[in-house]
Amino acid sequence: LENRSTLGPMPALELIAPPEKGGHQAPDLPADYFPDLPREVRYLRWTIQQALADAELGEHFHYPPHRIGFVLGTTLHGMRAGGQFFRTGDFSHLQNFLAGNTLNNAVPPFPFTGDCLTTCSACSSSLGSIALAITLLQTGQLDLVVSGGYDTVSEYAYAGFNSLRLAADGPLRPFSKARQGMKLGEGYGIVVLERAADAEHRGKKPLAIILGCGESADSHHLTQPHPQGLGAAAAMNDALAQAGINAGQIDLIAAHATGTPDNDAGEHAALVRVFAADLPRVPVVAFKTHVGHTLGGAGAVELILSALALRDQTVPACANITPDDLEFTDLSVVTGHARAGKIRATLNTSLGFGGANTCAILAAEDIAPSLVAPTPNREVFITGIGVVLPGAIGIDALKKRLNVPSPQSISDTGSIPANEYEHLLSARRIRRMNDYVKLTLAATTLALQDAQITDIPAFCENCSALLGTTHGGSSYCVEYYRQIVTGGMIAANPMLFAEGVPNAAAAHLSMMLSLKGACQTVLGSRTAGLDALRLASLRIASGQWERAIVGAAEEFHSLVNEAYQHCGLYGPRGFAAGAGAVSLLLESRSSMESRNHPPRGQLIASASARFDQPNALNSIQAVLQNLKNPPLIFTSANNTWIDRAEAAAITRACPTAKTRRLYGHFPELFSAGPLAAIAAGLLDHPSFAVLCTGFNGTVSGVHLLNAER
Repeated sequence: LENRSTLGPMPALELIAPPEKGGHQAPDLPADYFPDLPREVRYLRWTIQQALADAELGEHFHYPPHRIGFVLGTTLHGMRAGGQFFRTGDFSHLQNFLAGNTLNNAVPPFPFTGDCLTTCSACSSSLGSIALAITLLQTGQLDLVVSGGYDTVSEYAYAGFNSLRLAADGPLRPFSKARQGMKLGEGYGIVVLERAADAEHRGKKPLAIILGCGESADSHHLTQPHPQGLGAAAAMNDALAQAGINAGQIDLIAAHATGTPDNDAGEHAALVRVFAADLPRVPVVAFKTHVGHTLGGAGAVELILSALALRDQTVPACANITPDDLEFTDLSVVTGHARAGKIRATLNTSLGFGGANTCAILAAEDIAPSLVAPTPNREVFITGIGVVLPGAIGIDALKKRLNVPSPQSISDTGSIPANEYEHLLSARRIRRMNDYVKLTLAATTLALQDAQITDIPAFCENCSALLGTTHGGSSYCVEYYRQIVTGGMIAANPMLFAEGVPNAAAAHLSMMLSLKGACQTVLGSRTAGLDALRLASLRIASGQWERAIVGAAEEFHSLVNEAYQHCGLYGPRGFAAGAGAVSLLLESRSSMESRNHPPRGQLIASASARFDQPNALNSIQAVLQNLKNPPLIFTSANNTWIDRAEAAAITRACPTAKTRRLYGHFPELFSAGPLAAIAAGLLDHPSFAVLCTGFNGTVSGVHLLNAER
């Protein structure tokens, strides 16, 4: 409200940034607040504690622990750990690298055991995570969700955006004629979400009501927005439709407003499409002028600021710009001083790399039918399977491999030779892609062929994608980071940076298929593939989606294996590793029947939980008890402690169930392994479950019925 900007030096940056660049660093936490934890974990834990206190959830949380969960978004999770490793060679730093580890390390003070996952859709990550959290509330999976997002100060991010020539020398000046680009910020934004009736029951008046969320993909370019703003406009219109209101009822726009020439122009075009002649009436605020671009935290941070503007009925001003600076004269960008205003509803936009667009509508009171109203529980079918696995490209090859007895011991299978699957892809498109992306695209091509989709652009016009990965594009990430550590920020390779962002596969998928629905990635855990399947099935079951591509892919990288070896998990006394990808096509009954295509299977139950290591057995057992007594369970046993924990839990929860495991036929495939087990089960078994336990404290399971074609 004072119209101050936090722009200044960033002393927490591992490498010294040029003086003229600077950025927006979060203020220091008390020195005695968990000083030994990684920076992102300390700030995330602090912010979660503040949010729970603000929600008046102290020692009494009002709900059972298993009905409370976490869904957070991030762009680059614990990336600082990578730099610490490359400088010291100490593998213990990499135990703080994965997104699942960051979240699991941040939440021990809180005894919640519901869903616990991290998503990425680049700079729209946290607003996307809030949309998924609402789905868990809407479908009755949880009663309270801690959601939002974060990104910490890192040389990795700073050098990357600088190499793409997106970082401004001076302050961030969005929508202005002289705008140069973004200013990197550090942000942790956490919201506590509950159904309105539940909050009322415990006597808590909400800060704001989320009336609607909209998501879309540009299907245009990895780092550039659609110039006409088509994807962003689709997300805004979707949010308004879900909210049950029209653009004329919006009284404040919190724009994404990064200050880059193309992003601001594309966003302006989108706003013109949605608001038309009414656009000059609506005040526009660019919160990044005050706090910088907080990447994965931006959507949640700016949603919180919009909620405060709504509460105070005050329109904040933008820093750094004057009315004469503005290029787009039909935008009512607020400058100078904050002003009072009657605000019925606000619209927040969050637009990420790869064209991932998210929009949210806030109101102070329920001025339309609520987004979290009960919805029908529709059937969810799997209609296509695509597998790219070691020695098994396609489902016929998978069946042949499964018919060979599993060997007693198994070795690393390494990377899958590109010549085995690149015939499924466009040679022109894949020149710069890493293996993670190429494997994802190849598996999806096979899934669409299996589902007999002939007009792919028409089918994907109304299709979403939710992917899972444990490690993402590790090869590009490692190469990019080594260059920075050895050569400084000036050595940053923009191609490696852009292609190595965790949601790169989802972005390329949307571009390859002309896919226009939501695109997100669940990352940083062994259960990420099953978590993506669970969330996508909930979206279809609740009527939000008609169809979705769910996939998981992993590269093979020696450094990843060495890191697990230092944890005692990989090697002669642990698992062997490989690469692979699996894609599944999910559809509602109406979508499936509209093209007269029979399903391969039906998903009938799913469950997920978080655990601390001593309580792993209880959490695995709880997940199994929610899977409707499957007669057969594919375990995720891989010659580690997980084998014993899952076997003991199955004995307790499903004593009559038979068990199988894919490990042995294939090496450890991380997030792709459980989806490979689903593909295997749908080939031969009428009813089965797939169980997966993660090393960093998550367990997920699904129960499926086979529908023989």
